[in-house]
Amino acid sequence: MVASMALLSGCVVEQIDAIIAQRGVTECSSSTGESGSASDPSSDVSSGTSASTGTPPDMSTASSVNDTSTSGEGTTSGGSESGSSTTGPMLPVCGDGVVEGDETCDDGNATPGDGCQECAKDSIVFITSEVYQGFALGGLYGADQRCQSLAAKAELPRFLTFKAWLSTPTMSASDRLQHSRGRYVLVNGLVVAQDWDALTSGKLENPIMVDEKSMTQDTLAWTGTLATGESALGPKFCADWEESGVFESGGIGLSASTDSTWSFFENSGCIAEVHLYCVEQPSADGP
Repeated sequence: MVASMALLSGCVVEQIDAIIAQRGVTECSSSTGESGSASDPSSDVSSGTSASTGTPPDMSTASSVNDTSTSGEGTTSGGSESGSSTTGPMLPVCGDGVVEGDETCDDGNATPGDGCQECAKDSIVFITSEVYQGFALGGLYGADQRCQSLAAKAELPRFLTFKAWLSTPTMSASDRLQHSRGRYVLVNGLVVAQDWDALTSGKLENPIMVDEKSMTQDTLAWTGTLATGESALGPKFCADWEESGVFESGGIGLSASTDSTWSFFENSGCIAEVHLYCVEQPSADGP
């Protein structure tokens, strides 16, 4: 009996030494194979008891085993977080029915022609019912104000977002206007282009010859702008559409055209009385 106890005690000591050295549990075999006997002391050590004496083993050793961390999983043996993962801001999800981020609409469907495409609402485009001399527009700001005034009188929604399709040598329409993913449509609902890329492709689906009152205007429009949205080359832009440009020239487009001449056809003297194209912006923010 004494020899058996000595053998078991030696086995436990040997196992604890191995745990300390290897930070793991090493089996120590004996001549017996009974469950719960000295042949399987690892189960007793891990449960915190000794099979031979009932005496708790060295708890600092057991603690060192249990305190090992799980590499790459962000947790420790107690299940607590060892750190929090950081992610960027949540991006808007087009189609979830919630308008957020740079979305201007989100109707939760992909139904074509319903006024909301790629989570961007339709933008109204019209040619002005009124005419202006190129040198008397009051610059780009004055031209925008004329578009907004006519849109307000016609009771168009979001009239304060309208801007003129107009450029100067240093500020192109492409830089001034927002590039919508949605469609560009006339006041009467006819589609001009499916999105900004289509609008500036040099080919329109329908000409921009309907004014804010839904009346047809087969005429000319001040633009100083190529069909791509970039500033036209050559003209003087009526001295940036200011009074000093009375004896200069500015670029004009043909409202009845659907090819690139809708935006730039030729130069005209700034004393001419010509219309403007006005484009609704997707949002009140932006250029």
